Amino acid sequence: MAGRNAPRSPRRAPLRAALVTGALALSGTGLALLSGCGPDCQSTCNRLYNESECNIQSPGATREELLGRCNTECGNALDVPGEVGDYNPNEYTPSNENIELENDKRAAVWMDCVAATSCEFLNDGYCAPVW
Repeated sequence: MAGRNAPRSPRRAPLRAALVTGALALSGTGLALLSGCGPDCQSTCNRLYNESECNIQSPGATREELLGRCNTECGNALDVPGEVGDYNPNEYTPSNENIELENDKRAAVWMDCVAATSCEFLNDGYCAPVW
């Protein structure tokens, strides 16, 4: 009679180890996909407007308003699938030209641009939009 204290089958050990290893690999992949590797809306907007970072200011708007608008515009764009098209945030954009983050691909290249560009250039017409 096989009781509770019966030894486990040695043939099941490799199968159990493979299942555990596979589950860990899949959960690691899922975590990597969920956590992402690059900038996100919050880190990008913080870089632009926080005092300890680029500290970009806009006449008539508080820091909280700028952060709020930035996070909203970026988050809304991420919800819309699309292509980059002719949008190139690495090119100079005059302040009178209105640039909008229309979709997820544009938001992604914008966030990368902000992360890679010095604060002086961010405040001088690069990586538009900067509100």
